[in-house]
Amino acid sequence: MAGLCGVVGVADGIEDVAAGLEWTGEESTTLFRDERLAIAGSFAVSEAADQPVQVGEDTLLWIWGSVFGFDGDDGYQSRDVTAESVFEYCADLYERHGPSFVSGLNGDFVGVIYDRRAETVSIVTDRLALRDTYYVQPEDGPLVFSTAIQSLSRHPAVTPRFDDRLVAAYLGCDFRTFGCTTPLEGTFLFPPGSITSVDLPSGSMTARQYWTPTYRPRERSFSSFLDEFAELFETVIAERLQPGREYGLLLSGGADSRLVLAAADRQARANLTAYHCTGWMNREARAAEQAALTAGVDFEWIQRGPDYHERALERNPGLSNFVGTFEQAHAEGFVGEIRDDVDAMVTASFADSNFKAHSFPQRSLDLGPLGTVHLPRLEPMDRIEHFVEYWADDPPRYLDASVDPKAILRSNIRETDAGIDHHGLTYGSPEELFVCGTLTPRTNGSVLFLLQSLRQHLPAWSPFVDNRLVDLYLSTPTRHFVRHNVVARAVERLDPDLAAVTYANTGLPLSSPFWAHWIGEHCLGFADEHLSITDPPDPHLSNGPWPHNPRLIREQSFVREAIEANEDLIRELPFLDVEGVWECYRAHMDGERNDAELYGLVTLLAMPVTRRIVDGG
Repeated sequence: MAGLCGVVGVADGIEDVAAGLEWTGEESTTLFRDERLAIAGSFAVSEAADQPVQVGEDTLLWIWGSVFGFDGDDGYQSRDVTAESVFEYCADLYERHGPSFVSGLNGDFVGVIYDRRAETVSIVTDRLALRDTYYVQPEDGPLVFSTAIQSLSRHPAVTPRFDDRLVAAYLGCDFRTFGCTTPLEGTFLFPPGSITSVDLPSGSMTARQYWTPTYRPRERSFSSFLDEFAELFETVIAERLQPGREYGLLLSGGADSRLVLAAADRQARANLTAYHCTGWMNREARAAEQAALTAGVDFEWIQRGPDYHERALERNPGLSNFVGTFEQAHAEGFVGEIRDDVDAMVTASFADSNFKAHSFPQRSLDLGPLGTVHLPRLEPMDRIEHFVEYWADDPPRYLDASVDPKAILRSNIRETDAGIDHHGLTYGSPEELFVCGTLTPRTNGSVLFLLQSLRQHLPAWSPFVDNRLVDLYLSTPTRHFVRHNVVARAVERLDPDLAAVTYANTGLPLSSPFWAHWIGEHCLGFADEHLSITDPPDPHLSNGPWPHNPRLIREQSFVREAIEANEDLIRELPFLDVEGVWECYRAHMDGERNDAELYGLVTLLAMPVTRRIVDGG
């Protein structure tokens, strides 16, 4: 598995932790050690293994990630990715600016700075903690850190244990962790936008955040905001899709990835290949293919086999950082087939949380058998209780009756003199909890698993994660996101022909009015669920990008078999109730919709660290 890990204080045990970074078996690796420090790296790009790079006489630097530019005293300058490696680029910036250079970096990265003269080791993270990195320090033991949280438990000094309250909150809050906490006892996320330094003589650790998100909306018209967004997104794409390199784009039938096509010029499109994976050539796939043809880019459809999720459950939990469920590493099953054809993969990850209302509580209307429709109006966001109610689901049946995820979530969000402490990170107000809480750290949201899985094979990034776009998001009134499809309007602004292609979720051209899409989405969803307009070849197949998971669980036996194979684990874990597990499964088989709860449970059971915990390390 691609990433970085290290042991600070001694050099022993690094090989055990580094073994947890192996994923494809084709990574390039690097290992450094002296008497007080060991760093190991595993990289999908071979030249990245030429680390550490020396800075001056006494400093060593490691960087894993993507860096696209630097914002300094002379303004923002984009990086020419063909001119030098990421670590050479960062080493040059360190020479000129010192350790504070990280505050100006635009990208997603984690780095290690070893200053031998000052006898310090610093771990640096990007603004949003997109390369999530974790640490644990056993009593009287070394500090162990890794970008793969499960690999920490491989170190001989670490005895892994679940924090029963936090793992219950993980299971009861849509399978995500919050802030700097994790479900593993004594194990924490390095803060986003931070420099965490360890003094080697004393072992003391201090963290300084060089950037924290603040929500400061500027009052302006939607048209004015859209102009700025479309122009800035076009700039980001022009800077990142550089001549002479081949890019793969995960293209859906929706708007988000289509915006990448709309923003790319003719030369960039010539070096793009669009990839789409579904179980059959459904409405989603046809819309994606038409968008690719309209943009003039090559289109590759990859058929997802009926055992795709079964195979994903066997493999993907080993990659999990407790963010999302096993099937959300959507491309892991096929990206290995295409990594030799492209230099980097592009996704539209985080468009939903950065430029739509998916992270905000919208008003809804229950129409009984017709379902629930969401209205283009927001519920209040001015109390901590509103945040807790939004994020804490009804607890799954399999949680022990003594466990209350909602109460656990609330107990970890406290008002302080500095603001609202949300699992170790501070936000200025309840509204900022909503606006900034899913922005950073990115581990607060489940979609990180897709990008994380892509990175195991080749460089991968999303243009929606750019410092300038993040700043724009933080200055935009929330009403623009809930009353408009910002991304769809930007596609229309940049490429009207692409906007005329059908939007798979609604069956209408992307350029149709917001209200028409709102009606079309609910009507099409009802028709897919209750009418036989376009029957798929198998009941579990859908017209959307993913299978119909509830039917898939009823048709196939892999979930039941996973529960049976791990029933000993269930009985040993105090926060789980084995009878509740089977009740949840049987209720689903009888018609309830418990697919999310079941997928989250079997993900946890299949994680290697879970077995190590029950077996005593």
